[in-house]
Amino acid sequence: MQIVKSISVEEFEELLIATKSEQLIDVRSPQEFERYRIPGAKNINIRDPEFREKIEQLDKDKPVLIYCIAGIRSKLAMEIFREAGFKIVYELNIGISHWFSTGRGIDQRDEW
Repeated sequence: MQIVKSISVEEFEELLIATKSEQLIDVRSPQEFERYRIPGAKNINIRDPEFREKIEQLDKDKPVLIYCIAGIRSKLAMEIFREAGFKIVYELNIGISHWFSTGRGIDQRDEW
């Protein structure tokens, strides 16, 4: 049985704590990721031609939590993870923009 769904910021935060952010994946570009990200995230760019090969390095039996800026790319990534056979995939509905707007912390570069 697979669990693949979009979840709220509150649910996402609870799962980050429960999973220790072990497979927290930011699917944005490396440039976006460098500017700011949810603490503990790893970057696997969905637009990378090797995206599918890179996600195969993850553990398909452990939960995967994914996000992008507003939820468009992460919803696409969620489907790719499902097709690849990952058992539990959660996508942050509305993305990191919603995460930040609700007062949750991000890592960000100091210089602008």
